[in-house]
Amino acid sequence: MDSHNHHEEPFYRKYIWSTDHKIIGLQYGITSLIFLLIGFSLMMIMRWQLAYPESAVPLVGSIFGEDGMLLPEIYNSLGAMHGTIMIFLGIVPLAVGAFGNYFVPLQIGAPDMAFPKLNAASYWSYFWVVL
Repeated sequence: MDSHNHHEEPFYRKYIWSTDHKIIGLQYGITSLIFLLIGFSLMMIMRWQLAYPESAVPLVGSIFGEDGMLLPEIYNSLGAMHGTIMIFLGIVPLAVGAFGNYFVPLQIGAPDMAFPKLNAASYWSYFWVVL
């Protein structure tokens, strides 16, 4: 009789501190999508100001300038931040980190990455650097 002593790992061990390439790919993907949402929000604030130039930006207008409207230098800053966040914190990590970690080992038939702890460290360095 062959008995397997299988136990379920807790959430933090399975999804937070994992060395599995698929979980690390999901971590990259979720973090990248969050940053894409932040970049999209900045773009929507800019578009609101263009569409309704005489009205305040709803919800967040009070932190950007007088009367809730964007000052020109704030508008330019939002444009630069939007582009930087979307490319360097959203699209590149999604393409390289998420798809590369999740699909490449599966496509080449590898059971795991060559250095799984280094792979996990690369995600956590990305996560803490962008915060």
